[in-house]
Amino acid sequence: MRCGGPSDEKPADGDVQALVDTVKDAVITKLGSQPPEIRATHFVTQVVAGKNYFVRVHIGEGKHIHLRIYKHFSGTVNLHGVKHHEAGGVAETEQLEYFDQNID
Repeated sequence: MRCGGPSDEKPADGDVQALVDTVKDAVITKLGSQPPEIRATHFVTQVVAGKNYFVRVHIGEGKHIHLRIYKHFSGTVNLHGVKHHEAGGVAETEQLEYFDQNID
């Protein structure tokens, strides 16, 4: 992985699920409802002034969303974006890549 460039896509592990769990309440707020499931399946990272995680998340009923989670070098974790096509989900095969749907 080069600085600023994305890593290869990898299966999500317990550490990535822990990041998703950290921002779970913000995800539910953004979606407007509690999905049946919030389970990380795959992820890509990008080194910036910290690390961006782009995570494919299964939300139940065959639907997926992408999350952009920022982890600062200090350890703070923030949800910076949710890609969900109006909460209908994204395709399971949709490539994980940078997206700029910021959450204020």
